[in-house]
Order: sequence, then C-alpha cells, then structure tokens
Amino acid sequence: MVKNLVTGEIRPVLIQLTLPMVYGIVAIFLFNLVDTYFVSLLGTDYLAAISFTFPVTMTVMNLAIGLSIAVGSVVARAIGQKNHAEAVAWIGKTFYLSLAIGLLTAIIGITCADGLFAAMGAEPQIIPLIKQYLLWWFAGCVLLIIMIVLNATLRATGNTKLPSKIMMLSAALNGIFDPLLIFGWGPVPALGMQGAAIATVISWLVGFVFLMRVLIKQDLLDFHLPANLLQGWGRLLALGIPASLTNMLGPLANGILLTAVAGLGTHAVAAFGVGARLEPLMLIVVLALTASLPPFVGQNFGAGEHGRIFQGLKSAMGFISGWQAGVYVLMAVLAFPLSWIFSDDAQVQAYIRLFLWIVPITYMGMGFSLMVNSVLNALQKPQLSLLISLTRLFIFYVPLGYAGSQLAGLPGLFIGCALAHILTGVLISLLVARSEVNSAWREWLFRAG
Repeated sequence: MVKNLVTGEIRPVLIQLTLPMVYGIVAIFLFNLVDTYFVSLLGTDYLAAISFTFPVTMTVMNLAIGLSIAVGSVVARAIGQKNHAEAVAWIGKTFYLSLAIGLLTAIIGITCADGLFAAMGAEPQIIPLIKQYLLWWFAGCVLLIIMIVLNATLRATGNTKLPSKIMMLSAALNGIFDPLLIFGWGPVPALGMQGAAIATVISWLVGFVFLMRVLIKQDLLDFHLPANLLQGWGRLLALGIPASLTNMLGPLANGILLTAVAGLGTHAVAAFGVGARLEPLMLIVVLALTASLPPFVGQNFGAGEHGRIFQGLKSAMGFISGWQAGVYVLMAVLAFPLSWIFSDDAQVQAYIRLFLWIVPITYMGMGFSLMVNSVLNALQKPQLSLLISLTRLFIFYVPLGYAGSQLAGLPGLFIGCALAHILTGVLISLLVARSEVNSAWREWLFRAG
C-alpha cells in the first residue's frame, strides 16, 4: 500500500515514518551488539577479534545502504509523480543489481581477509579468530545486502512498519541462535566465533524469505528481467556509488583510527570496539530519521512541494538537539554497568566508561550531518553529500582523533573525536541557514537530477 506523504502536518508525518524505523534500526545494530556481548564471554582476545571485524562489516552494510538510498530516491520520486509502473520497474532492476553486488562482495571478502587485517594491525593470534567469524559472515552477506536494499523500496512507498518487522524478526532469531551455536547445548556443538556468524546468516535467511513474500504479494517485485536492465543499473550506480561512498567513509575512518588504537594495545582495541558498537544505538533516532526522510523528501520533490522539505529538515534537527542531550545523560549514568557487561577486565572497563563520558554529548553534530546527507541523497545530489562526509571525517574526525591519540593516548583520541563532532554541527547549521535564504542555491538544489 502506497502512503501519501505530500499533504498534512509535517511533524506528525515524520513521527509516523520514524517510529517504526527506530525498532528496525535497533534490530539491525543489535546483530552486532548481541554478537559482541556473547563473544566477549569467550575472553579479551575474542572481543578484540570481533572489534576488528566491525569496520569491515559496517563497510559492507553501508555499501548496501548507499544502493538503498539510490533506489529509494527513484522509487519515491516515481510514486510522488503517481507512476506506479515505473516504481515497480526500478525495484526489479535493483533486485538483480543487489544480487550481483552481494556475490562480488562475498568473493572479495573471503579472498582478502588475511592481508586486510594484518595491515590493520591485528596481532597474529587474533587473525584466525577474525577469519572464523568473517568467512561465514561474507558467505551470507548477499542476503543482508538484498534485504537492506529492497527494504528501502517498501519505505519509499511510505510503509516503514514492514521493513522494521522483518529486521526485528531477524534480530530476535540471532539472539536465540547466538548462545546456542557459540557455546553449544545438547547435541549442538560449541562453535565459538564462527557460531556467532552462522547464527547471523541463519537469521538473515529467514528475513530474506519473509521480505520476498511481502514484495511479491504486494505486486512490487517479480523475477522477470526488466527492460533496459543495464541502463537502469547505470542510473542506480550513478546515484548509489557516491551515496555508498558517503556511508562507507564512516567505517573507513574508524578503521584508520583503529590502526592508531592498535598501537595502544589489546585493551584499547577491545574498548574502542565496544564504543563503536554502542555508538549506533546512541544515534538510533538520528538513524531512524535519516531512513524516514528520503521517502518524505522524494515524494514531496516529485510533487513539487519544495518548502515542505526544508520545514521537515529543520524540524528534525531541532528535535535531535534535545534528544541527543537526553541520550548523553542516560549513557553517563549507565557508564559503570555498561562497562561491566562488556568486559571483566578493569582497564577495558575504564576505557569504556571514559568513552561514554566524553563522546556522546557531541553526537548531535554528527546527527545534523547525517540528516543533511539523507536529504541531499533523496534530492539526487549524492556528490554534495559525499563532499560533506569527506569534510566531516577526513578534515575533522580522523585528523583530530589521531592527533589526540598521539598526545594523550586513548583518552586524547576520544576528545579529538568529540571536538570533530562539535565542529561538524556548527558547519552544518551554517550550511542549512545559508541554503534557505539563498535563492540561486535553492534553485540548483531542487533542479531535477
């Protein structure tokens, strides 16, 4: 069912889109968090090993998210123009493209694992543990990529509930299978690290089957090769590659900083990995908004309602400022119990608490950037979105984080990252204010791509 997003009060429309996405995105990141928790019970080396996998797995996920942004923008625009047939054609082209990309990603990931993690500074005894997890993870990642991409087609129609339910189902199954396969029970052998990955792949498979049934039932997907398939792939890649690069820059930046953290020892790596997994949960409402803004922007752009787009963005930014302040207070209070959950090592616990006391208060700055990126991608201006992300990550985040690590170790790195988020927030606020009053800029921004 297609939902009209071009009429009615903006705030209630965004709330209706965003609330289901909160649950769905929680489910996505619970995969990593649940894996981290159960693997941490195996010991510090295992926790460090799964921490090394995070930038890689997040890079793949963000590759898929970039492609989902592309298909979401073209499908939402077609729906805003009331062209259902065109929307369905784009969904079919995207299915086959995401299938091809998923298979290629699996081959590259399985082939390159050894050299990649040695280059990232993983200690020799940790690399076999990393491979135990990633070989299975890459073998099943085609399911994840298709799910992420095609969930965006449902969101483009204004239906954010079903994609969230699918991801919640998968996350719940992962939570059940994780301890069973990691530690074993009855006739099920204890598989350790690879058990966590196998549990994840099984959960993806169930979600994939459910998603296919929904799309087919709603007449949004059939398996006939669409006309002009390669031409459609070219259009999707022209939008999706910059969007994917934008999303992949975050894990890449964290991977670069991880090489600096690796020089500070296994305890620092373990704590940094826990922080990297907690970060998406602290940004959960921001991420839900970035997922719900594209269908809102796309449909309003297709209908010519440009003023509603600016109003929606400013409303979202105002809400996020207050929300993230509340999240920081909660994390500061829960710093001790959270550190105890993820490690029984006193040094790792101390580092985790330090992260929670320094960094999350500045997440509203990162949130502003992520929301503006989402709007720009929906307007099919992915190159500008990429430029903003490059500035945030490689002019502010990585240099300041690295400099901090050299001056004051891991605490200095946390301070540098926090300062980068503050500078980002100031820059984005100025950009949005300037865009609203500059008529030439607005004309270019809303020119059809």
